[in-house]
Amino acid sequence: MYIDRKLKNLSKKIRKLLKYFYYTKHHEIHDPHGQTAVVNLSGSLLNKDMGRYAFVICQLLKFSGFQLIVKVDPDFFAGKTPYKRMLSNQGFKLVRSTGLKPDSISFQVQKRKKKVLSLVYGNHASQQAAVYPLPYPLHPRFYQEHLKPSYFDKFQEQQRTTRIIFSGNFDRKLYSKPLLKERFPGTISRVEALDHILSGHASDPRIVRSTTKEDLYRRLELKPAEQQFIISEARTPDEDWLTILSKGDFYLCLPGVRMPWSHNAIEAMAVGTIPILQYDALFYPPLEHLKNCISYRDFASLDEAIQTALTMDEAQVQQMKSEVLDYYNQHLAIDQTINKIQDFAHSAEETMLLGLPFLEKKA
Repeated sequence: MYIDRKLKNLSKKIRKLLKYFYYTKHHEIHDPHGQTAVVNLSGSLLNKDMGRYAFVICQLLKFSGFQLIVKVDPDFFAGKTPYKRMLSNQGFKLVRSTGLKPDSISFQVQKRKKKVLSLVYGNHASQQAAVYPLPYPLHPRFYQEHLKPSYFDKFQEQQRTTRIIFSGNFDRKLYSKPLLKERFPGTISRVEALDHILSGHASDPRIVRSTTKEDLYRRLELKPAEQQFIISEARTPDEDWLTILSKGDFYLCLPGVRMPWSHNAIEAMAVGTIPILQYDALFYPPLEHLKNCISYRDFASLDEAIQTALTMDEAQVQQMKSEVLDYYNQHLAIDQTINKIQDFAHSAEETMLLGLPFLEKKA
């Protein structure tokens, strides 16, 4: 039985390699209109969880008007991550080799000289004046097609039924990995923050824990709105996510596994929900406490942030919501990056540095 399993796994690997050689060929730029971009991302961006960023980058180029040729390696076909499937389903040309250096994108527009867009990694590198820092994205599923800005209007106008909400993965092992604190010392992990809130505020009736989808939906439909902080660990359908986010005035934006940024912070701001977070300074430009976010630095200021949100008067909440939407539209919305790429494509510049502040370069 063990031998049969080994043979079966070997057979799968061989089929994936054959698929790799069958579907990928060497291509050079050949487009009389100059609208093809050749993409050579580092292997780490095409593997496992990091494939989400490869997908977003490729989609941004596609939305900017380019046909894509993407260099991949055998590992691209070896996994079954949703991001690899999402990228494969876009119909891009997948190739085995290209003359480009890794972490670079090459294209031409209107018979001008070849332009090269190079990726730089890390928060420090992205702070250089010559670098355009790519905003942390929404979840990749929101980039499967080019969403118009009006897509978020109905969520922004949603009636708010609770003051603060957190909904997300509670996996203790996943969100307790040391990598987060190694890269960003002083960051309070998701598990630490939730443990602190649930134990330190157990007697506060305004802070409630919802463990089922049915209970969460019931609480979010309560009218009139209650000054509550709902902490939900219920699994909910993707199609309900923006509705859930838009039911709260504030969203507690807790860190991801390896970085403070998390997609839910950007998604919250897209629907006009005010972020409560520790990493306001990592935005470009930084978010501002009590203007477009409530920030905290430690457990004591986390407690203060929660109390501030729960007791804030409605006029200030509405003013902050307006500021959050202004910030999102000016700095985070997808069209801001598309415009930046298109401006570069039609400029006299031949090189551009695109920063990924939320990722470190792997050796």
